[in-house]
Amino acid sequence: MAQDTATAVIATREEALGVLEAIGVGRPESELIPFVRAMTSHDDEQTFAVMRGSGNEMSVPTQLASLLESTGLVSMDEAFAALKTRRETTRGQA
Repeated sequence: MAQDTATAVIATREEALGVLEAIGVGRPESELIPFVRAMTSHDDEQTFAVMRGSGNEMSVPTQLASLLESTGLVSMDEAFAALKTRRETTRGQA
């Protein structure tokens, strides 16, 4: 799943669902970061910075799920379901 920023743009629903699946199965954040970098606009970065500065920093998987939802390629319910699955998966590994 390793991607560089140039190839990490997600353009189709199928690609977005594949990335949500990667989030859900607990793929390492290092594998998700290129997608976040490729999809983050200046406005997104400012939003993430404000959240970071206020002590409400979003994790990489949460940022990615939010970015995918904002593209309209996946629903909010699908994004939340992937994050819930990740929490359950990683909790079981701890």
